[in-house]
Amino acid sequence: MSKPQFLVDYSQDVTRDCERVLVTLFSGLGPWRNSVFLVGGLTPRYLVTARPPAVPAHAGTGDIDIVVDLAVLADTEAYRTLEENLKRMGFERAENDKGVKVNWRWKTKTEHGVTVILEFLADDPKVKGGALQELPTEGNISAVNIPHASLVFDLHDHMEVTADLLGQKGRATETIPYANIVSFTCLKAFAFDHRREGKDAHDLVYCLEHGEGELDGAIAKFKDALTGKHAGIIGEALAILLKRFCDPKPDEGYLREGPVAVARFEIEGDDEDADIREQRSLRQRAVNDSLSRLLGELGIEG
Repeated sequence: MSKPQFLVDYSQDVTRDCERVLVTLFSGLGPWRNSVFLVGGLTPRYLVTARPPAVPAHAGTGDIDIVVDLAVLADTEAYRTLEENLKRMGFERAENDKGVKVNWRWKTKTEHGVTVILEFLADDPKVKGGALQELPTEGNISAVNIPHASLVFDLHDHMEVTADLLGQKGRATETIPYANIVSFTCLKAFAFDHRREGKDAHDLVYCLEHGEGELDGAIAKFKDALTGKHAGIIGEALAILLKRFCDPKPDEGYLREGPVAVARFEIEGDDEDADIREQRSLRQRAVNDSLSRLLGELGIEG
């Protein structure tokens, strides 16, 4: 299932259905809800609490990405609870990019006809080389290995989220643990470096610009996190941002692939249209300015 390539092609109704699936999932996890964490494209909904017109619209998402503690996959009772809950919600295994059904990607359809994708991620230090590969388990649920995804175990926030459960089972409020601005930015930096998708760049920049405290708030949280045990991994992510969003020639930073990816994702139009080119150029410069300031304040220089 291919993802939309431009902001305009995303739907806020689909994003709201994703939130319903998320709350439904957490409502049935019992004590194991403390071992799963939200990352990915739904996270900006909680990192940025302001809504239009106070802030520009975020693209939203049609996917839910959950990082699972490896202990859950190894614990028979926890594993059974997870699998039973998925089946009760009407989930079935979904296909990977090659059309092959996999155990780490699941899908369900809401009463609105919206198909929501749920992906399980994990960070197994025993897997060498940073490969994205499915982790072996004995049952029907697995997780795809995402290097550094375990950052979220220490770097996360919580929010109470209320939504209507699937299956007309009433309204519920669940406490959702989600990647904070530091772990989210780092994981999106690694993702953009790996696959160069405009949506990843948009998610990353949007949350830095409009999250709590905006860019100053993000800088403060990064400074704090850089004094902790994850400083090395955070430094790797910041180095990627420097490489992809900034240039040794500061005046040409807006030409780097990161700012260009954000602008092309957010501003759809004909490359031959002078107005579109101007809008994109201005957006590229704004993105480069934000990232340059973030990295400069953190002492990351080329």
